[in-house]
Amino acid sequence: MLGSSGISVVIPYYNRERYIDETVRSVLAQTLKPLEIILVNDCSRESSRKFLDRYRDVCTIIDLPVNVGLAGSRNAGIQHAQGEFVAFLDDDDLWLPQKLEVQRRYLDEHPECAIVHTAAWFFFRDRPDILFTNFKDGPMTLAQSLTNGFWAIIPTVLMRTEVARAVGGFDASFRVCEDRDFIIRCCAAGYWVEGISKGLARIRRENQAGLTKSYWSLFRTDLRMCWKHKAHYFGAYGLPGITSFILEKIQIVMQALPGLRTWRYREMKYKLRSNFRDPILTGKHPNSQPPWQAPTDKANLAGGNAL
Repeated sequence: MLGSSGISVVIPYYNRERYIDETVRSVLAQTLKPLEIILVNDCSRESSRKFLDRYRDVCTIIDLPVNVGLAGSRNAGIQHAQGEFVAFLDDDDLWLPQKLEVQRRYLDEHPECAIVHTAAWFFFRDRPDILFTNFKDGPMTLAQSLTNGFWAIIPTVLMRTEVARAVGGFDASFRVCEDRDFIIRCCAAGYWVEGISKGLARIRRENQAGLTKSYWSLFRTDLRMCWKHKAHYFGAYGLPGITSFILEKIQIVMQALPGLRTWRYREMKYKLRSNFRDPILTGKHPNSQPPWQAPTDKANLAGGNAL
């Protein structure tokens, strides 16, 4: 039986019957039971969809008529969520048992925080796990969210549902980079995004076939994402900031190319413009008026096609 934690868990699903059992079990094993688990079937093949029937007693299953990707599937889950809080988990990733309990306690103790994420363990088939922590103490600034050195991994996130709806959910036009785009928009709106350094999720890095091709596709989407937020990049760093971001992403692609895997990554330097005022650092302190009490536009989430 699920609990009364006020947490809705959203799991997009697409032909991952190989992993979904382990994923759902990691949610059911939480020391703080979620209010509900929403499985969003992103138009999987029929045989894969039938696999979900085993969860109908413990999960709400939403069937999308067309494939919309991670962003659109998460939006469909947000639209149906009944909890005050919402957490996201991909259909091949896992949570450690105390993940929701630790994060819910953090939000209770930090009412100024709208979104809390954690470090994550990347696990592979043929090498040791890696702890991924690309953030610092305190709220992530808009300027930080624009760079490659700061990251909030969506399967580690617990957030106030009102915030997810207020920013219009995820941009369904992005099949990748939807995570960075989402966090940038949250920071730009003044929402506090904070991290916990403890690794409370396990992110699967197995079966990464066709990496070179994937990196080039990701690079093209990164450029589109950068163009979408060009006003923020220019406002924070000027033209050199946009150039630095592009060069960072080019280096990542080069590291994936055969014959260049020994390429030494060079960390890019970002210099803030003197007149830049970061909305996270200059806004009214959220304790006086919680920033997540913003107008909600549920219409943007209809059908899992936000924005």
